[in-house]
Amino acid sequence: MAHWWKKSVIVETRQSGARLVISNVERAADYMLNGWPRFEDGKAFQAGKSALLAAHNGRMNAEEARMAFIAALDEGDVYIFDEADHARPP
Repeated sequence: MAHWWKKSVIVETRQSGARLVISNVERAADYMLNGWPRFEDGKAFQAGKSALLAAHNGRMNAEEARMAFIAALDEGDVYIFDEADHARPP
């Protein structure tokens, strides 16, 4: 069962110019484990992974896990697109 967010997070991928819309806890966890475009994995990265796992297992609210995911993106300097950016082709 997916744990959906109220608002998607649109991020860069390893492919230059490509964007990924992440709408739930499980997709965010997959992105962190398999698609993270950076090599560093600091404290916020580790906290984000833990929060996503906790939300998946019902021990944390999905929106709180989303905030931890965004903190990991910020720490890793992963670009987050806004909704207007998503509406335009890359």
